[in-house]
Amino acid sequence: MDIRQLQQKNQQLEKMLNTAVNEAKLNEDVLKRFIDIEVKMLGCAKLTELISLLFTDFKTIFKLNIVTIFLHNKDDLAAPLLSSLDQNLAQHLTIFADSHEISTLFPQRKLIAGEIERTLRKQIFPNNPFVLSSVILPLINKGQIIGSLHLGSKELNRYHSEYQYDYLERMSALLAVCIENCIIRENLDYLSSTDALTKTFNRHSFDIEINKAVQRASRHENSLSLLFLDIDHFKQVNDNYGHPIGDAVLKLFASVLKLQIRNTDFLARFGGEEFAILLPDCSLKQAEQIANNIRSKIEQEPFCVASKSKLSITTSIGVSCYNPASLSNTSFEELSNNLLQSADDALYQAKHSGRNKVIYKAMTMP
Repeated sequence: MDIRQLQQKNQQLEKMLNTAVNEAKLNEDVLKRFIDIEVKMLGCAKLTELISLLFTDFKTIFKLNIVTIFLHNKDDLAAPLLSSLDQNLAQHLTIFADSHEISTLFPQRKLIAGEIERTLRKQIFPNNPFVLSSVILPLINKGQIIGSLHLGSKELNRYHSEYQYDYLERMSALLAVCIENCIIRENLDYLSSTDALTKTFNRHSFDIEINKAVQRASRHENSLSLLFLDIDHFKQVNDNYGHPIGDAVLKLFASVLKLQIRNTDFLARFGGEEFAILLPDCSLKQAEQIANNIRSKIEQEPFCVASKSKLSITTSIGVSCYNPASLSNTSFEELSNNLLQSADDALYQAKHSGRNKVIYKAMTMP
């Protein structure tokens, strides 16, 4: 082999080496992007965060034209968690009551890549008719298909059935686990913080929230008001009509309260027929107005339960208000306890002075 041939051989080897180095760099970059998105996925505490991540960051990082998702709403646990999803993103999410509709996309339980036929394209990319190639990934957790992830591109050769998609398959497996974990975690949090009957917050949640609310009020120097409510003569409802009717009254009572308060207010079932409402950034005058509106609304509300005739229900309400300027040298715990005790004392006075009225008691520290 002469020198010229050796030089040509070296040039060929150099080109092959450069190609291999460039491919390695490209693979390293792709792997880094996948690792970054997987770390973000693992950091999502809520299902809305996770789904939003796929529709925004994932789409941008991998330069996709469209990302859509199918999700199985097993036991109606997923849909309520996604009610707050941004509407612009929600249009790319389809929730199914039956997982079979998703499973039929994957007869082999494997991803589908490349150009897809028109009917399927319209199904998974309904608002994007110009998708020319795609990857459709089953989301499988514990052997069950819980959804599917669809990545669409306007480039005909972006995805091809002969390519290897190891990174995407690994990511979709992790995504399925993350989705299930978010659903389980959020529903457990909901069950631990919510009263099962009225779907309001429970006493435990209230005890945590009142301390936070007092601290926020102190920090921002805003008034914090508290309403403490009790259904008048509720024992007679249970005695005369039975506990199922009593439960129905409690649910209706809570639903009326929800309609009378702001999104920033905090409603909790304190126990039995007692409820508490925290009113952040709310003066005493405003709190008394809200309390009287609630009292009047309850009195006028026809409590129709089951086949029974309308029940006449009234409520007594105790009001107290925390003004940071007047009690600035007291611990948050003491402030919380005193605010609650003052409202409870006011409720006691309302119940023992005729019921169906609103009574205010000022906070006083020992």
